[in-house]
Amino acid sequence: MKNIVLLLAALAVSGCTASNGEEIVGPSGKAMREAKCSGSPNACLKTAASTCKGPYQVLDSSSNAGGLVADILPGPVTWYRMSYQCGPSDGRMPTFAFRGQSYTPPPIVVSQPRVSTTTNCNRYGNSVSCTTY
Repeated sequence: MKNIVLLLAALAVSGCTASNGEEIVGPSGKAMREAKCSGSPNACLKTAASTCKGPYQVLDSSSNAGGLVADILPGPVTWYRMSYQCGPSDGRMPTFAFRGQSYTPPPIVVSQPRVSTTTNCNRYGNSVSCTTY
């Protein structure tokens, strides 16, 4: 049940956000934008197509490990970034090459049930009687 809740939470926060929606003037003098998405690189492509309302040129792309809500520290969720310019495209698709630190999940420690025995002994005169359980 816990895994199902975590999966649903991951799906709920996965998506894409345009980086502040702000245009930045690139080296060519043209405005460029960045899309940042978690869960699927397709969300970045959809954001670029929606923002540009047509063709766009992919300038750079990358991916990195991050958390469910943000990618501040490495975590179990893959985050995708794509810089793009609206306008004619050369048809080059983003590669989303992995950059940054990798996430290494903590080791799973399976505790074995502790098997212990207790011995209780009683002395009656010269005889000893023991019970082990």
